[in-house]
Amino acid sequence: MASNAITLQVGGALELILRQPPAEDEITTIVTVTFESFTATAKANHMAYTLANDHFITVSIAYEDAAGNPAKIDGDPAWASSDDTILTVDVDATNHFEASVTPVGLAGTAQVTVTADVDLGTGVKELITLFDVTVVAGEAVAGTITVVGDPQPKP
Repeated sequence: MASNAITLQVGGALELILRQPPAEDEITTIVTVTFESFTATAKANHMAYTLANDHFITVSIAYEDAAGNPAKIDGDPAWASSDDTILTVDVDATNHFEASVTPVGLAGTAQVTVTADVDLGTGVKELITLFDVTVVAGEAVAGTITVVGDPQPKP
């Protein structure tokens, strides 16, 4: 497959490379924010998951090291919703690495957050993983007929 890459060099200080974007299923977004001992990381191939308010989903969390190898955490992860008026998060009682995400009724966007202690020793180093969920209207269950404009005389 040809790369169709264009390279522009300006004075050796700036290099701009334009490439054909990968297929949508190949795009991965990774955002990591670190402040002192606090780290928040989001990794996804979609910016937000769209969920109809008459459905729920089961989600799972898995951890990896910088090289992409499976990694362990200290204890169980802690799950939460950023807005309980939009969705709730219920941890699986037998597997704390899975949870149900259920819309409450209001449409809107909320984040599922999973906090884990990645320091396997006696210290604590939190890693927060985020998952955006956009709740939209579910399947129609009723209709409304509305009069448009004023009554008109018959022809």
